[in-house]
Amino acid sequence: MKKHLSGQSLIEVIVSVGIAVVLAIAVISASLVSNKTARTAKTSTQATKLAEEYIEQIRVFRDRKGYSALSNEPTCYRINMPDPDPTNWSLTTSGCPQTVNQSGIDFSRSLIIADGSSANTKLITAKVTWVDSGGTQTVTSQTILSQWQAP
Repeated sequence: MKKHLSGQSLIEVIVSVGIAVVLAIAVISASLVSNKTARTAKTSTQATKLAEEYIEQIRVFRDRKGYSALSNEPTCYRINMPDPDPTNWSLTTSGCPQTVNQSGIDFSRSLIIADGSSANTKLITAKVTWVDSGGTQTVTSQTILSQWQAP
């Protein structure tokens, strides 16, 4: 009488190993995509904060220097801040766009000041660009500043 031994055949082992490899590749791929997405979101958030910071700084500049200190030319500006006192700040075209390094990433940011759609308003555009694995990325933030104080 023959005994039948139960066990796994070579084909079952190969199929099991193949399924394990496919699952491992899927998990690693998902992890890489997730990490890249998180990195991109973090960088985009940093750029957005830099743009919003510039918008707030130009608002403070307008409040301290007066509405007339805002230029009428739609060109690239940066805020020259030699010290924390906004009354000593100035708008300059030199060194524009300004490079800001955060977390090892070079962001270039600039301000464009143009006449608004109505009298006594200025359209302020803060633009931040950077380069990552997907190419050049850009974040833009806009606001309208008005002459809220009597001239």
